[in-house]
Amino acid sequence: MKPKNKNLRLLISGLVCIVLLVTIVPRGKTILELSAQKQELKKQKAELQQVKHQYQEKLEELKTPEAIERLARERLGMIKDGEKVIIDLQQDN
Repeated sequence: MKPKNKNLRLLISGLVCIVLLVTIVPRGKTILELSAQKQELKKQKAELQQVKHQYQEKLEELKTPEAIERLARERLGMIKDGEKVIIDLQQDN
């Protein structure tokens, strides 16, 4: 093989390697960034699912007759028939 052909092949091989590096390295960086972003989103999703579960439990708790009665008494001042309400006028505000 002539030295001229050998040099040409080396040059072409080098150019191909450079082109591959120029195209692959940025894509690899993008893949790593997206992978990190995916992990962060999975973490956020898990946290939000936990919060959702807590709210669902609280909602189920508030649907009970006892909770409804307690809220009606505390927030609306409602009383049962026949009950007498005692108001402490000396209560600190």
